[in-house]
Amino acid sequence: MSEWGAMEILFSAVAAVMLYLHSLRDFAREVTDLGGERLRGWLRKLTGNRFTGALTGAGFAALVQSSSVVNFVTMGLAERRALPMRAAWTVMIGANVGTTATAWLIAFKLTALGPVLMTAGGFWSLLAPQRLRPYGKPVFHFGLIFLALELIRSTLLPLAQTPDVLAWRDSLSTPTLALAFGACVTMLVQSSAVVVGMTVLSVAGGLLEPELSIWVVVGANLGTGWVALATAWSLGPFARRLALFNSGLDVCGLALFALVMQHAIRPLLAAMDEPGMQVAFVHSAFNLTASGLALLLLPWLWSRIERFVPKV
Repeated sequence: MSEWGAMEILFSAVAAVMLYLHSLRDFAREVTDLGGERLRGWLRKLTGNRFTGALTGAGFAALVQSSSVVNFVTMGLAERRALPMRAAWTVMIGANVGTTATAWLIAFKLTALGPVLMTAGGFWSLLAPQRLRPYGKPVFHFGLIFLALELIRSTLLPLAQTPDVLAWRDSLSTPTLALAFGACVTMLVQSSAVVVGMTVLSVAGGLLEPELSIWVVVGANLGTGWVALATAWSLGPFARRLALFNSGLDVCGLALFALVMQHAIRPLLAAMDEPGMQVAFVHSAFNLTASGLALLLLPWLWSRIERFVPKV
């Protein structure tokens, strides 16, 4: 392959990633703007106990394809005293599980629905009755997410054979480097969904080994906590405490994975045949285990960290 051909493929891949990132953020914005106060009202009503709060966070994150959006809305409600701190934290714990939906959508190859959803959403937003037209925009942007993922997949395959990419793959040969890579890229693009999606596609395309890709995904989870910290810094003391609690939970999840769950990686990978599904399965198992333990221990944890909650 000529140097110009390799550069063309590289820029096509970067453009596809940028399209994915922007369409993901536009979709999340459309859903949250469309829901408006109703979404916030549902959050307040459905957080009566820690389990319904976590389910609410998981559902919301799966809907908007972003735990960062859920964290931002939840921290904002807590800062305005519209949501108790403990209830807000359960929502953020659940969001860690909901964000695994992205990996499953890619693993099941639902990206082929992109053009269909874009066409339906485009016609809906143009031809539907005026009051219903805004609902077509999220459908269009959801289809755009899938289209971007399909473009990423088609550009990754030839890119995976270029010498520079092969050298880059060799540089991620240890779990520590893969973990740091996942965390750094997540902080850079402000979205773990982008990193997880890219990882699943890379494994499916033979660019990464499944065992190593899991560390990239765990690093993406860790990076999400730092994204929440950066966001909370501009909101206020309640949001900052929530972000700190959530980051602490992510670090504990990393410790759980490093000390316990990594020994279960091979059996979990063996449960699935397709490489992309292997990553999605282990990702879900890790987040479910960490979040489930956090919810079970929440009464004990909260009694010890409640003194750090700012006084009203």
